[in-house]
Amino acid sequence: MATPIDLNNWIKENLFNVLPISIAVIDHEFNLVYANRAFEQMFGSWKNRKCYSVYKNRNSLCLDCKGAEAFKDGVSRVNSEVGYNKSGRLTRYIKHTIPVVDDDGNIPFLVEMATDVTEPEQIRREHQLLFDQVPCNILLIDRDFRIVKTNKNVREVLGDIEGKHCFQALKGLDHQCSECTASQAFADGKMHTGLHIWKSNTGEKIYSQVTTVPLDEGDGVFNLVMEMAVDITQNLKLEDELKLAHAFMGSMIATSIDGRIALDNNDEVSIFNSAARKIFKIGDTRRVTKEELAFMLPRDFLAQVSSGSGSVYLPETEVRDIEGHKIPVRLRGVQIMVDDQSMGKAFMVQDLREIKQLESEKLEAERLAAVGQTVAGLAHGVKNLITGLEGGMYMLNSGINKSNIERVEKGIEMLDRNIDRVSTFVKEFLNFSKGRIIKAKLCDPVEIAKEVVDLYSPKARELGIALICEQAGDIQPASIDNESMHECLTNLVGNAIDACMMSENKDKCHVWVRIFEKNNAIIYEVIDDGCGMEYEVKKKVFTTFFTTKGLGGTGIGLLMTKKIVQEHGGHIEVESEPGQGTTFRITLDRTRLPKSEDADITKNNELQSNA
Repeated sequence: MATPIDLNNWIKENLFNVLPISIAVIDHEFNLVYANRAFEQMFGSWKNRKCYSVYKNRNSLCLDCKGAEAFKDGVSRVNSEVGYNKSGRLTRYIKHTIPVVDDDGNIPFLVEMATDVTEPEQIRREHQLLFDQVPCNILLIDRDFRIVKTNKNVREVLGDIEGKHCFQALKGLDHQCSECTASQAFADGKMHTGLHIWKSNTGEKIYSQVTTVPLDEGDGVFNLVMEMAVDITQNLKLEDELKLAHAFMGSMIATSIDGRIALDNNDEVSIFNSAARKIFKIGDTRRVTKEELAFMLPRDFLAQVSSGSGSVYLPETEVRDIEGHKIPVRLRGVQIMVDDQSMGKAFMVQDLREIKQLESEKLEAERLAAVGQTVAGLAHGVKNLITGLEGGMYMLNSGINKSNIERVEKGIEMLDRNIDRVSTFVKEFLNFSKGRIIKAKLCDPVEIAKEVVDLYSPKARELGIALICEQAGDIQPASIDNESMHECLTNLVGNAIDACMMSENKDKCHVWVRIFEKNNAIIYEVIDDGCGMEYEVKKKVFTTFFTTKGLGGTGIGLLMTKKIVQEHGGHIEVESEPGQGTTFRITLDRTRLPKSEDADITKNNELQSNA
């Protein structure tokens, strides 16, 4: 017959050791006097040790010891603790502290029961961290459409809205939304998305892309839905700004007076505005191919743009319209780069036909103005000659009437002298008015100046005048009529030498012929330190047949010089101070120089070779 079990002894000897929770008994000195097997498995050895040493590896009592409080007031406690397990790893546990009260009401011991929650707590904390740190708004909503829980992002933007109805907290409504994604999710148990406008705690509109997902509790049952909302307010604002910028750029391109052309990264023509179609004579609806564009643009221009990272600029060039006719244009091309990747090419084409026409008309107007000045000077010169002839006739007639041979001879001398002046004047004027056609060729501008200096050097040495030629920097060949420019500099150097001879210090005078280039313009300067000119004299040098040489000059030279300079698209100016000297400056803008005959021959040869 089996021996009956003594339940009280079994409970006393075995119960604590079979329970799956840690149990320990602590005396008034915080010594561990008993611990079960689960405690040893969790915290390790305990005998003859203090509780704070076992639980937390401390050498003194914990500052917030719940056991000490329980010894004082006899009240049981439940609290969350953090300690170290037998391997020295951080452990989270829930501890129940229960005072043991004797018959006299004293508390000799405490019973502490600890449940390890390290792994669940870690999971909970990770989930909470993820819930709070997700960069979007997350809410849990129940079937009454009340907000059960919100993440950190919602609390910062919308405030404390837990417990409120979603339609009231999010939108300020007193009724359910007409397009409620939460209602749809509760109805069919599926995920739903929608665009909603919320109001922040500052009253600003928040445009949110909302995704609502039912939270399944098992067997298809759910009482909560989770709403994840991404704030797309800035995206919509940027989208509107992008649309506005696109429309603005489209209008700018469409209404531009210059041709605008764009190629995509496959070199297909994506933009060809109306101004470009007008320049190239292409209909509004016709699609332009890259082969046609390559034909119309200068040879190898597309390749130059493709090979470079910057813009390719041609201030003056020619393109062909779709029919092959040449058109003068200003052309710029640039490769569009984004993060070192080519996204296409863009071109600007400025039609120069009207500008060229205006330049031609301006030059013609300047020439006509010079002719008008010439006619005025001619009238003035003829008047002076007539006065001289009348004086000679008077002397001749009065000498005959008075039988004064000396007076007759003087009258004849005056007539002869003025007739010679008339002859010289008429010949020079005919040469000036007739002129000759400018025949520009590529030549060395410096060489022209040197030839003139060499021509006058013997005369200058004979007169004791230092004639110096100076060049600043390298100067490339230019399209100039060599003989005409030689004549201009000859006139100016001759006048400079004459001015030196009229100076009080004529034996110490200098004449400088300088040539340099500045701002794409060739500049000649003829400078002397001779007698200089008064203001009134300086005003007349280019306007009439004015001369300071008395009977030795006609005043045609500077008018001829100005005419030649204008025919080269340039201008001439003078600076002078009495007794200090004079500077004549010729400025020839390379972009306005006449077309070179050599260039025409080269282009004709190219056309023939292309054909």
